[in-house]
Amino acid sequence: MKILQICDRAHDFAKAINLFDEAARGLTNAGHQVTYCTLIDTRQDGVAAPAGYDVYTFGMKKNKVRASNVVLLFKLWRYIRSNRFDIVITHRFKPWLLLALISPLLPGCRFISFFRAFKQFDRKRRQWLAKLYLNGRWRIGAVSEAVRADLITHGIAAPLTVVIHNAIDIEHIRAGQLERAAARKALGIPDGATTIGTLGRAHPVKGQKYLIDAFVPIAAKLPDAHLIIIGGGELENALRQQAERAELSTRIQVTGALYDAYRYLQALDLFVLPSQSEGFGIAIVEAMASALPVIGSRVGGIPEAMGPHGILVERASVRQLTEAIERVLAYSATQREEYIAQLQQHLRDKFSIEHYHFRYCELVAELAGSARA
Repeated sequence: MKILQICDRAHDFAKAINLFDEAARGLTNAGHQVTYCTLIDTRQDGVAAPAGYDVYTFGMKKNKVRASNVVLLFKLWRYIRSNRFDIVITHRFKPWLLLALISPLLPGCRFISFFRAFKQFDRKRRQWLAKLYLNGRWRIGAVSEAVRADLITHGIAAPLTVVIHNAIDIEHIRAGQLERAAARKALGIPDGATTIGTLGRAHPVKGQKYLIDAFVPIAAKLPDAHLIIIGGGELENALRQQAERAELSTRIQVTGALYDAYRYLQALDLFVLPSQSEGFGIAIVEAMASALPVIGSRVGGIPEAMGPHGILVERASVRQLTEAIERVLAYSATQREEYIAQLQQHLRDKFSIEHYHFRYCELVAELAGSARA
């Protein structure tokens, strides 16, 4: 098959691996001819386009990538038509919308569009557009069953939907991480401290304020306990002020944004993701790949990411967070190793790069089969 993959720009969702690149690589390895296309000029983003495939960019400025840009729509239609692509794959909403608008003019094509967040079709106008343009030539992909259910709730026909989970490369992550002592030194964590941590932008949806509240009684019981919140964002100062009000500013650290933050995960003894909403939860998978015990909120795609043995708490429940953290910190060495092993087995079974490649090829084969039928 001749396949075009359209992304807004050359970036990825999992920090330690470029999933756009992996999708193209998996399809190429299976014998398909793939072109990796970006709408925005990758040079102005400071990100190099991936090598190894045909690469094309429309060189647009970010503010020009919109459905009302008739010139862009015409260029996109002409490029797809002149190159006779069999299947076009898009990621995120804007590329889907652009492709949907020109899809009636591409009768020989089949389409796959992936979504990684909730409420992509919660607006009435978007639901109307989906009903107008989506038909049997389309497959709408989600990164979790939770995102798939949300798409269906907002009007996407269930038979058109499919799930391909994000993938992770365990060896790549471990190889790129700082060793424990170096990571602790870089983060300013005292030697011997029992360290609980989380990773994600400082935003209300990540639920870090509940983790701080849950840490307060733990700090009273464990004098060597520290909490570190890795990530920058709008709530950085508010979280630091919360730590000061709890008189724990020397034991609660908000790092701000760190490049490739997964590199510091070996500094932790326990990883917690207290999100209030999460399409998949790539940070928790990175923590699992780092051989850490993890605790997550029972929301969105987190239960899928952690698997049947994962320790989950209800959203915004400070009491449950405290109890879960205390329980894991009290594990014996054997209990800790068993829990980590269970998490990593689920990781290898569900989120390997090989499985990710297979699912993409399987979906393309299915869509090609429906075209022949």
